[in-house]
Amino acid sequence: MTFLLCALVSFSGSFIQSACGFGYAIVCMSFWPLLMDFHTASMLESLTALLMVFTLAVRLHKAIDYRLLLPAAASALLGNYLGIRTQMSLSDSILRRILGIVLLLLLVYFLFLSGKLRLHRSPASGFTVGGLSGFLGGLFNIGGPPMVAYFLSVCEDKETYHATLQTYFCITSLSVFANHIASGNLTASVLPLCLSALLGTGIGTLLGFLLFRKMSMPGLRKFVYLFMAVSGIYLTFIVS
Repeated sequence: MTFLLCALVSFSGSFIQSACGFGYAIVCMSFWPLLMDFHTASMLESLTALLMVFTLAVRLHKAIDYRLLLPAAASALLGNYLGIRTQMSLSDSILRRILGIVLLLLLVYFLFLSGKLRLHRSPASGFTVGGLSGFLGGLFNIGGPPMVAYFLSVCEDKETYHATLQTYFCITSLSVFANHIASGNLTASVLPLCLSALLGTGIGTLLGFLLFRKMSMPGLRKFVYLFMAVSGIYLTFIVS
């Protein structure tokens, strides 16, 4: 049953991320810590997310905006390291409490700010948002919302938005995964779970990407904001 639930969660998260650019970590890190210990869930998410976003980045590589990507990715690498170091120094119970606070803050963003907050393109903005996203990604594997808000505000077409965002996630996921390995978090218990998660991720990625191809940029924004609203309602029940 654990393997089946693991695959269903990864299918749901990958379908959403492939369609609108993010969501895999939010779904997985909301459910997987209920099925396994927090550090195992974090390691599993970082490994499966890396394979998913690499696939998407390769398929969309021609649309990557490197001038937009590099400042955010540079600061995110430092944020990833600090987030992983913080995670390893805290117990499961403390991490769960902090995650609850972070999910509440995301709830506020999803419900009240996602459609109103518009950021301006600049190296300083990318560096600042990337650092915040990287730290949250290292600590909880949930670093998507800050970068989604930034890239969605400054990208003119859906391919540039999706390609640059997935390449950013590819860089940060690789960083988080490498830090997990260095910290000794890759254990034998992760591998069977990884196989079931990858099955769900593969199917979800394929179906979600087909939906993405059919959407216009305005349609993509509506999908993103709809998911944010649904996530906000969902997270209310998760943290309550």
